[in-house]
Amino acid sequence: MVRKKGKKPIKTAWIFCEGEKTESYYFSKLRAEERLERLRIKVHSSENKDPVGLVNYSVEFKKHRRDYLSGDLIFGVFDRDLNSNAALAKAKKLAEENGLSLIFSNPCFEYWLLSHFEYYPQAIEKYLLERKLGRSLGEYRKNDPELYTKTRDRIDDAVSNSKQVHEKHLEYGVEILSRESNPSTLVFDLIEKVNDFR
Repeated sequence: MVRKKGKKPIKTAWIFCEGEKTESYYFSKLRAEERLERLRIKVHSSENKDPVGLVNYSVEFKKHRRDYLSGDLIFGVFDRDLNSNAALAKAKKLAEENGLSLIFSNPCFEYWLLSHFEYYPQAIEKYLLERKLGRSLGEYRKNDPELYTKTRDRIDDAVSNSKQVHEKHLEYGVEILSRESNPSTLVFDLIEKVNDFR
């Protein structure tokens, strides 16, 4: 049987998130609200709180899932938390060896959310991010299942703002997957890869 020309196969983006529900809710809502005809998005929460554990979990999943197909996208989403630079470097190496894209946020995923509202290149801690988000959103509740919906109209700003900060870090020789990259987020990379399937 000959496949029709121009029709590309449907791929799956497997998104593995560490413990917190904020990221899982956000990406599940992305899946529900966007019209992605050539991409399915499947979000999984992992009990692994460390990046190496998250990568290992994702790699094992990839090996044993029958519905994982060559060419599918795999993302591991996690925050800096208390992870050492050595643990982050090990996770990066394992991810590269196994075709996994790491979506790291420093200090936390809330920095991605703040990027929807402003360009903020100064180092910041989680409690201040949550306070700033409360002002930007009117109210910020962790694990709010509507965060994607509330920020969706500003997603292009978030991509632009977070990429600018990312480029500054690269310009100054800062390793992104390190404690020194505060603030930073690679969520823009996931969003851009997903948008390629529109």
